[in-house]
Amino acid sequence: MNHVIKVFLVTILTLTSCVNQKEKNTDNKEDFVAVETLVQNIFDDIWGAKNETLITKYHTDDFVLLEHGEVWTNDTIANWCKQAKLRDKGIKRINSFDFFNAKKEGHRIWMAYHNYATFKKDSIIRKLEWLESIVAVKKDTVWKLELMHSTRVPRRSN
Repeated sequence: MNHVIKVFLVTILTLTSCVNQKEKNTDNKEDFVAVETLVQNIFDDIWGAKNETLITKYHTDDFVLLEHGEVWTNDTIANWCKQAKLRDKGIKRINSFDFFNAKKEGHRIWMAYHNYATFKKDSIIRKLEWLESIVAVKKDTVWKLELMHSTRVPRRSN
């Protein structure tokens, strides 16, 4: 009888652990998708649409971008948006990403990805690529970027 109780308890503990792990993995997957969406929105709304008013929606107050050897802050990015709007010649930026690594610890996610941008105006097309990593933090229920590191990938000859 004692043996049956031990087997029953071990089975219950194992099943509980499996269910908890599955819930944790589901939560992680949802959070990873939320951060991938955050990255997409940042590039579409800030870098593509040059809308500096959305910086505080997507970035923490102390956000830092390490952009190919330069340090950019939210103010630097806001100034870039304002200047880019002034020189805008109707070029459309289309962003896509290949996320290849992600880790979560508590309310912080680290991701690495390839960032592809296609710039179009009329029949002219230019493609650029960056290798990037980000750190996102969850405050209350909202994910925001705290850090981004970006390195341009040299153009490949075809």
